[in-house]
Amino acid sequence: MLVEQAARLSDETSGPLTTATASITNDVLDVETLKAFEKVKSEDGSDFVIELIDLYLEGTPQRIQAIREAAFEKEWVLLKRTAHTIKGSSSTLGLHRVAQVCQELEVTLSSNDAIDGLVQALESRFAEAREALIAERKRRLQ
Repeated sequence: MLVEQAARLSDETSGPLTTATASITNDVLDVETLKAFEKVKSEDGSDFVIELIDLYLEGTPQRIQAIREAAFEKEWVLLKRTAHTIKGSSSTLGLHRVAQVCQELEVTLSSNDAIDGLVQALESRFAEAREALIAERKRRLQ
């Protein structure tokens, strides 16, 4: 949301709004992690990092929903397996806050209160990550 607001308020390529957006992105997204993929090109020559971002943004909401449903159904194995999947893809993209919450979900004993709080934290961290990834995607397309 903040990234979108900054983009609407300024079309500049540098300045205070861009700096604020970059700071938010760096806090949520480790851009250095993404740089490791810059040398990899898709078969069609498109930016591989953008493809990774798109896949993550497309698949992660469904996985979070699966975690939410698994918690409700007390399907702890499915919950932990799905959290592990999100943890891996988040780590790969440099989204360490999301990965940390998933790590906690993996090791938390089957306590509904703890799980519910962690699922809410995961949703919050993913919302931050989504904004940072969208900003990074836009930056790479310019």
